[in-house]
Amino acid sequence: MLLRPYQVSDAEILAAIYRDAVTGIGASAYDAQQIAVWSLYPEDIEEFRQLLGCGLTLVAVENSRAVAFGQLNPPDRLAYLYTASNFARLGYGTAIYQRLEAYAREQGIKRLHTEASRISKHLFLKMGFCIVERELAVRHGVEFERFKMEKVIG
Repeated sequence: MLLRPYQVSDAEILAAIYRDAVTGIGASAYDAQQIAVWSLYPEDIEEFRQLLGCGLTLVAVENSRAVAFGQLNPPDRLAYLYTASNFARLGYGTAIYQRLEAYAREQGIKRLHTEASRISKHLFLKMGFCIVERELAVRHGVEFERFKMEKVIG
């Protein structure tokens, strides 16, 4: 597995990975209406391209193919952590997370936080995060349960 920094040419494949993760993995924890709305993102690929260019975004590559990605933006917040469904639970998300945490430590960050889905919550708990609070996010009029989580790293 190769972990490398995001390149602007990655935006389309990362959007595809995002949608594949939502529809392929997310269906185990969210209903069909929630999946349909969640998988609409990103609706604007150029905006997504710009968002991925902020902070530090890492891409996991296997056999010259991007299979997962994660981002710190700002340096104390995990903004994305998605793996293509056929590469799920093979260590890609963990490897990306560990590299992002190491980077945050190098930057002097003392605490990481994120908003985790019902699915990613388990990875974050395994990585030492704790749940701060449960919240309901609304997209296109549909509610999603997610979890504000944090971890002290310094």
